[in-house]
Amino acid sequence: MDREIPALMGVSKAILENVIFVHQDEANWPLQDPSTLKKKFDDIFSATRYTKALEVIKKLHKDQGQEIKAYKLKMEHLQTLKDAAFKVFIDGLVHNLMNS
Repeated sequence: MDREIPALMGVSKAILENVIFVHQDEANWPLQDPSTLKKKFDDIFSATRYTKALEVIKKLHKDQGQEIKAYKLKMEHLQTLKDAAFKVFIDGLVHNLMNS
């Protein structure tokens, strides 16, 4: 029931409780102390979920950036090995042509 009504009405549970169906005695919540007010706004606007999602995205971005750096270093190393192997191959061909 707690999930169905908000879904059917198309609003969050926090909006139903704090805006639409707020009791007359609790209607002055916008005038409460800052910490209570912040919690109400966080509930209404889902700010805590947004903040947590943003933190996860930032961590993933940082981790992927580190992976990219590691892959670039590995690619540079492999390119150096490839160039050295190609030089040895060419030197061997030149040596064989000179001795033929």
